[in-house]
Amino acid sequence: MKRIEIEKNRLDLAYQRNLQLLNTLLIMGFGSIITYLVALILDTSKSFQYTIILVIISSISILLYRRINNHLKKISDEIGKLV
Repeated sequence: MKRIEIEKNRLDLAYQRNLQLLNTLLIMGFGSIITYLVALILDTSKSFQYTIILVIISSISILLYRRINNHLKKISDEIGKLV
């Protein structure tokens, strides 16, 4: 019984870590969108450069979001198997 509890606690910690990473990623993603809009308002002559940077940041954010979300699903399934 103790081994199952220890494994569940380990999985819970991993789940919490991934949730924190996901929150950080979402905050960075929304922050970059807000920064992009402010930069466009302040200086429209560099809109192409700002757009390229936003596309790169968005692509990285989407890839990391999918990866973290898959990890969360795996951990959740493993916790479900323990119970």
